[in-house]
Amino acid sequence: MPIHHTPGHTRRQLLQGTAAAGVCASLGAWPTLAVAASPAFEAKTLAQVAKALGAKSVMASADVRLNTLDYAENGAAVPVDIGTSLPGVERIALFVEKNPTPLIAVFQSGELVDTVLTVHTKMAQTSAVYALVILADGRALFAKKDVKVVLGSCGAVSETPDNVDAKRATEPTRIRVQIQGDSALVRMRMAHEMESGQRKNAAGKLVPAWHIDQVTVQLNGKPVLTADWGPGVSRNPYLQFTLKKAKAGDKLTVGWRDNKGALRSDDQLLV
Repeated sequence: MPIHHTPGHTRRQLLQGTAAAGVCASLGAWPTLAVAASPAFEAKTLAQVAKALGAKSVMASADVRLNTLDYAENGAAVPVDIGTSLPGVERIALFVEKNPTPLIAVFQSGELVDTVLTVHTKMAQTSAVYALVILADGRALFAKKDVKVVLGSCGAVSETPDNVDAKRATEPTRIRVQIQGDSALVRMRMAHEMESGQRKNAAGKLVPAWHIDQVTVQLNGKPVLTADWGPGVSRNPYLQFTLKKAKAGDKLTVGWRDNKGALRSDDQLLV
């Protein structure tokens, strides 16, 4: 479901609110509340995004880690690692300053997910990239890195049909889990075109935006990670994170919804 700042709601309460979304995704329905897009994706500056996510102040911090390329040959899929060891993390966001929609993704995790994750983003041009961490006390802390892009993500010709059918068949999410002691490294790749609405087809016609906008991850039926995604996440999205207290036999469920109404839910047993 979209991640809105609601006074008095804890991270656990907000995650519990998305449990129904994950269940409904597997049943082919999504709650009305989840359909609304987060207003943070309309923001054009980092300060506006932070405010939309409920932050009271914004400042740079060495406690936020951001690792990405210095030089990207192709902006279609730029890997970004974000992390922090700070307590009280409410949300983690990725922001690319010069993208048409600068806010790429907003993540919210429970106690069972380490606050370190990897996602691949599109970059339309050379830009500053920000990792933004929203804390429970209202502070927004960020790390920044400039990335030089040779070929922007809007340069390629799109092969996506103009009239995408929301009822079309979707392909399974590829999930790989590596148990490491009492934790598990989770890697997943979702099959989706993730059209930004900025590219044209061979006939020169603009292809409408078509992208995953909500993601839920559950462990044994309980939500552990939720996310709002904008059109800036790369084609066939890649997501990586670490699950704490994971063991063989646990069931991981990944569900997503896109802006055309398509739904997908896949399970993976940990071995």
